[in-house]
Amino acid sequence: MTAVLPPLGPPLDPLCVGAAVGLLALVLARAVLHKLSGFAEFRQALADYRLLPEPVAGAAAAGLAAAEAAAAALLLVPGLTRVGALLAAGLMLLYGGAMAVNLLRGRSSIDCGCGGPGQAISWLLVARNLALAALAVVALAPVAARPLGPFDAVLLPSLALGGWLLLLIGERLVQTRSHIRAVAADRGGF
Repeated sequence: MTAVLPPLGPPLDPLCVGAAVGLLALVLARAVLHKLSGFAEFRQALADYRLLPEPVAGAAAAGLAAAEAAAAALLLVPGLTRVGALLAAGLMLLYGGAMAVNLLRGRSSIDCGCGGPGQAISWLLVARNLALAALAVVALAPVAARPLGPFDAVLLPSLALGGWLLLLIGERLVQTRSHIRAVAADRGGF
């Protein structure tokens, strides 16, 4: 079977690629769940970015949730993993770009639309999305021909879950920073 996408760089160890794929799939699955459980809030956050006409915000929100679900699913299908990684990279760059445009416009108080407790967009969130896009590039890399052993079977999900926990900690720190800045602004400080 011919590759859907041409190789990107030298082959990487299957642990590196597998951990990147697993972490991206977790991130995207969580994003889809947040969007579907709070669809009205996500639609409003998307409209608040003012990058699309208001009447298409609902369709765009549904399309983004579907694209995230497709990327997560494709990441987990052998032979289509790289297509899923490419879609994931595109989504992360799109989201980071939308935040950057609004930050450059001076609109830093809008909700990021990331799901969970609301948080304002920031350059830290742009950096997070760039890091996730870079992780998708790792997932795009060809995999070196090396059989996975029993230790690898334990290490691979551990790496993906460890990355997931680090991402959650980073998100919590960004949320806390955002809330501290909002409280300080209300009190006239900072």
